[in-house]
This record gives sequence, structure tokens and C-alpha cells, in this order.
Amino acid sequence: MTDNIHTIATDLAVWERSLERQANAWLAARARDGATCPRVYLVCDFEYRFRCETHGAWAYGREPKYDHLGRRKKEKVRWPFQTIAAAAWMVVRFDGNSDVPEIADPVVMTLADHAEIDILRGFFDALDGIGREAKMLTWGGEARDLAVLRYQACRHGLDLPVHLRDTSPHARERIDLCRSTAVQADPVHLDEYAAGAGIPAKPSPPEAIGKLVEASEWDAVKDHVLADVLTTTIVALRWLSATGKIGCDRERSAMAVADAALAACPDSAFLIRDFKPWARDRLRSAALRGNVYRMEEPA
Repeated sequence: MTDNIHTIATDLAVWERSLERQANAWLAARARDGATCPRVYLVCDFEYRFRCETHGAWAYGREPKYDHLGRRKKEKVRWPFQTIAAAAWMVVRFDGNSDVPEIADPVVMTLADHAEIDILRGFFDALDGIGREAKMLTWGGEARDLAVLRYQACRHGLDLPVHLRDTSPHARERIDLCRSTAVQADPVHLDEYAAGAGIPAKPSPPEAIGKLVEASEWDAVKDHVLADVLTTTIVALRWLSATGKIGCDRERSAMAVADAALAACPDSAFLIRDFKPWARDRLRSAALRGNVYRMEEPA
């Protein structure tokens, strides 16, 4: 009887180890497949114009507010009173066989050439075109951009793409890099993160973009929103690679982004002055032996 019990226990232990090996092999294969299967991302960014007259009508007659020094506080123009003044997006595709993505030419639309409803339609069509399995990717989009997109879709009577219908900030169709990279740390601005990582960002100060829009400096606005998409794309490639979502050659991928963007936007000062030289330098340095020191990186 004792021998039988011992035999059963031994068989169970062997069976348990066999199941564990099979499970580990399945998980490893799934992880490999996850990094090599086709992946599609649409990286996007938006800039805004304030609807000051409409906001003023809403604020008229409201009780004024004052700061601790007794000065009257200016009412903040929040997202229901903001119009999309510019939008830019870029589609990044990994086919599963290459560590360099296929980059679709970036699209930039502004109020200089398009009505807001046309910008919305163009962007929504781009989202519909990439399919539900692809991811919409932003920096801080959950905090404002998505609220404005949904609000303006309601104002203009447009159907929302599937990527915008799930209102959870953790919806499977979207990635907000600001949330993902920070987790429970303090969220940071895109140019703040980029400066720490040595990635070119924002050709004009973030606080200046509103003034550029109001002054109808559309070339500068276009360069600004395009720069945000390019910077976000580089951050995304590094993040997705580090988390095992893609296999990525960082230097060659950055160069592919720069080449595609310059082909679509050959007059971009940010691309010519900052982004393309940076990508080219990174690619050249990758071929050098030994340590390569850069001003923006700690020795």
C-alpha cells in the first residue's frame, strides 16, 4: 500500500513538472509571437483655438473669483470652448519580419486650409483605415484631446471611430504614453520627457502655441504639431520595444521616420534643422566602436 502511494505521488510530481514545462513553453512562444506579429500604430497630436466669445457669454454675470492676494482670477477656457486648429498624425507599421517600421507619410491639417469638420473627418477616416486591432497613440491624449474629439464629433454630427468609443483611459484601442511611462509617478510634459532622453522636441515653447494660433502663424503651428508627432513616435518606438511589443532597430527606425516626414513636409524647419540631423547622427554613431559621448546624454 505504501509503495502504491509513493508511486502515485511520484507520478503526480512528474506530471506537474511536465505541465509546468509545457506552460512555460507556451508562454515563451506567445511572447515571441507578440513581438513578431504585425503591429500598427497611429500617432497623433492636436492644437487648439479658444472660442473666447462663446466662453465669455457663458461666463458673463458669474460670481468673480479671487486669488489669495485679492486679485481677480481669469476664468480658464476649458475644453468645451476649444476648437481643433491643427492636427497631425503618422501611421507606423511593423510587419513582424523587420525591425524597421514602414512609415506612412505624416498628415498635417490646419484651419489655414481646412474647416474643423474636415480635419475631424480626415482624422476619423485615418483611424477607420487602420482597423480596430491597431492602436491610436498619444501623449496625454486622455487628459484633453480625446474629450475635445468626442465633443466636436457631437457638435458636428459625426460618428466616432471605434478607437474613441471606449471612454476608459485604459481602452485596448489606445495608448496614452504620458500615463504609461509615468504609471504612479508625476506625469510630465512631452518636451520634458524628450529633453531627459535626448530627443528633439517642440520648435517653439509650449506656452507660445496658443498665441501662434491666434496670430494665424500657420507655418509655425504646422511645424509645432508635426514636431509633437515625430517626438511622440520616437518615444513610442523606444517604449514599445522596451516592453516587448515590437522588435525595433532604434537608429534605423528613427531615420525611417525622419525620411518619411521630410518627404511629406520638405519645408519643415524643425525637420531640417533638428530632427533629421539628430536621426542621422544617431545612425552614424551606432556604427562606431567604443563609447560615443553626446552633449544631451550623461557620460
